[in-house]
Amino acid sequence: MNKNTIKTFIYGTQYYRAPTPLPEEWEYDLRNMEKIGLQAIQLRVQWRWNEPEEGKYLFEDIDRLFDLAEKYRKKVIFKFLMECAPDYIFYKYQGYRKDMHGLPMNPGAHGAFYVGGWLPCFDNPDVIRKAEDFVRIFVDRYKERENLLLWNIWNEPRSRPIGECGCQYSIKAYREWLKEKYKTIETLNNKFGKRWESFDTIMPPSMPHDYAELFLWRKWALSAVKKRLQFMYKAVRDVDPTTPITTHVGACNVIQDIAGDGSDDLENATVVDFYGTSLPSEAHITDIIDESQLLMTCDWLRSVSEYYWVNELYPDWGNWNRKATVEDLRFKVWSTIACGAKGLLYWQFRAERLGNENNLSGLVNIDGSFKDITYEARRISKIIKTHGNLLLQAKVKEDEVGILYSLESDLINRIENTGGSTRWSFELKGGYPYGYKKALIGIYTLFRELGFTIQWIDTRKLKEKIKSVRLLYIPECFIISEENIELIEDFVKKGGYVIAEEGIGLRKENTWLNLEWPMKRVSKLFGAKIEERISAEKVADYLTLFGTTIPPGGYISYLNIKEADAIGYWQDKRIGASWKGKLFYIGTSLGISFYENFQKNYPQYLKILSHILRLCNIKPVNSLEVNRLYMRRLFWKNKNMVFVFNRTDSKQTIKLDSKVTKIQKITDSLLVEEGDKNIQVKILPQDVGVYLYEEDKEVSKW
Repeated sequence: MNKNTIKTFIYGTQYYRAPTPLPEEWEYDLRNMEKIGLQAIQLRVQWRWNEPEEGKYLFEDIDRLFDLAEKYRKKVIFKFLMECAPDYIFYKYQGYRKDMHGLPMNPGAHGAFYVGGWLPCFDNPDVIRKAEDFVRIFVDRYKERENLLLWNIWNEPRSRPIGECGCQYSIKAYREWLKEKYKTIETLNNKFGKRWESFDTIMPPSMPHDYAELFLWRKWALSAVKKRLQFMYKAVRDVDPTTPITTHVGACNVIQDIAGDGSDDLENATVVDFYGTSLPSEAHITDIIDESQLLMTCDWLRSVSEYYWVNELYPDWGNWNRKATVEDLRFKVWSTIACGAKGLLYWQFRAERLGNENNLSGLVNIDGSFKDITYEARRISKIIKTHGNLLLQAKVKEDEVGILYSLESDLINRIENTGGSTRWSFELKGGYPYGYKKALIGIYTLFRELGFTIQWIDTRKLKEKIKSVRLLYIPECFIISEENIELIEDFVKKGGYVIAEEGIGLRKENTWLNLEWPMKRVSKLFGAKIEERISAEKVADYLTLFGTTIPPGGYISYLNIKEADAIGYWQDKRIGASWKGKLFYIGTSLGISFYENFQKNYPQYLKILSHILRLCNIKPVNSLEVNRLYMRRLFWKNKNMVFVFNRTDSKQTIKLDSKVTKIQKITDSLLVEEGDKNIQVKILPQDVGVYLYEEDKEVSKW
């Protein structure tokens, strides 16, 4: 793949998004980047800014920035920002989007799209044609630049809001998608229980209450995002056949609002040479949920593609918040690297000074002066420069534990939680995160607390990925295909273990509820079915599992078991969890329960999951067995790079395995002591220790 032209780990920053930083600041900043050790800068080239009138292209700012980058030995990542459309797109080509009721959505501006023109309809063929013209002109101008590193064809491809666009072109595209998928209107009507006259009479849903219609509309909207990437990729490749092409998601599938602000990482990644992500995070990392969402984002991206970048790591936040600490930055950066990212860009170099993003982020201050975190970034750059080849080649040492992600289940749960003060509102009730996202975040965090480096498995990749795990955890998989049930059955026959939360097999693929919960085949597999299902908000109840009591998460399911053993009970002694051979069925969401109650009931959750894992004889490969001390490991050939995250407020000491007779310190803060039998390493409070050791034989080949 074209990504192979990139020969090392890339460490850089987003720099320019007109109008800031100002031209008189550029050389000063580029000179400082050299002092910090940043290898690359990203330029966001906005359609509206660089083509203010039809056919009038402005190159001066980008020309000069390329020249300065070359002068200060910086590679350039050229990112197209097409969502800022020029005025002529709207008044001449009627590129307006429309809402679900056909009313125009006038273009606007906000911090990320300060120059305006946000957002035209990219189903409109005239908008596409003019966008392609712009892309080809700029690719042709800069493709021969020696310091051009890659093209980024879209900043955070996503479908938002939930209405997307209801203009004539979008409706036509939606109808064509339905026709391609279902072939005849009779097939579509029969599957979803509808009575459309023809594909040509289908309109976007105007209310959120018909789950099936909104489900279909949003699945199309996700596919429309992929179409945008496809025309952009082709426009670049028509002019430049060799330079790598990437894009990066804003908030990836496992943490995004899939309907209100969604994408499809698995599909989008197939369009480009390699994929990436922004790394949404709290300004200050204060608890295990904040910590885990950084890791789970990276672990998810690695499941999409082992070669991925973190394109926006927020070194600070701003917006009049307290400054980020060196410890915050250190945790974010080393978490990213320990999860196997192959490139890292800060968002952004100077803190922003305009619009609703004023004082936002910034590796340096608004005036370009250094912060404490700037010096930490410089220290990190030296390590990356020394070990760039290893970081590029290395793989993550993962456990044989997979968590199943279902886009359809994610989508239907979001739709269940959709609606506002009127019948026509598409607001998210109760705020983010909704139940399915809590289930994912919660169970991922719980496994992390036990020291596991899990593998994410998309349901569409289950056949391929299930071979790499011994335990499959299934959080609230409301919609599951017959093919995947068969794969799970075969997995268990071959010795695999499965833990499933209630909700699995609740619905058919057309969004309807099954007659039995879960569906018959799933019920037979687990030896359990639901007698009664009640929202946890409606009943005060508790589940006792292996003698440990926790509150429910999401729903309370009372079970009827057959050929299975009861291992958990609700307060009235009705069955709440079962165990059948290698299969565990929990009558609530352990993930949601943990997410909502971890601060009060933390030890109970660890005890329950640990008990189940002992029955499965599954242990983490990197566990340190010390509360709030975590390990990650990269390996390549005979080299192992180990990351130890000390999230406690005291110094921690670790005795290394006896086979490790010599280590190389990577971070200066790591303290090494050689004992009689074992090497000991000490990690300072709230610090990250990184060291390297070699084994006698090669353990991996890339």
